[in-house]
Amino acid sequence: MSFLHRLLRTPAGATFLPLTLMRIAFGLFFFASGFNKVFVPENQALMLETITEAGIPFPAVMAVFVASCEMVFGLLLAAGFLTRLCALVLIIINFVALFTVGLHQIPGGLNLLTWYSWLLYLPESCYILMCLMLIVQGSGPWGMDSTLARAVDKKLSVG
Repeated sequence: MSFLHRLLRTPAGATFLPLTLMRIAFGLFFFASGFNKVFVPENQALMLETITEAGIPFPAVMAVFVASCEMVFGLLLAAGFLTRLCALVLIIINFVALFTVGLHQIPGGLNLLTWYSWLLYLPESCYILMCLMLIVQGSGPWGMDSTLARAVDKKLSVG
């Protein structure tokens, strides 16, 4: 096999390790973020202020709801349990954050390329891309989803 061929090819099995590391780190990030917003008074106040300023209805309820979703779905994502559902919930949270808060941080009057650069500096943009990858790829072979899928396949083939 030539050097160029080895450089350019992507073996199907080689993607599981980075996918697993990204899923666990990303899930633990959201777990920690949600946990702090639920249980740390200063972060509770900041979350409530952010949601109120964004004009989201029922801010007191939504602050707790969104932070709890980040915490629960982040932990499940880290475990690789219902990965696609967890990533879907988190992508929705991040789209709302992007459109209600994030995009307002981009200065006006920019050319398209500069605006795009600012967009990708926003953390929500990267979170959306990571969620999209997890929706498409799933948990990988080292997630609970894989174990459950094998058990379901075994059950269906037996019975």
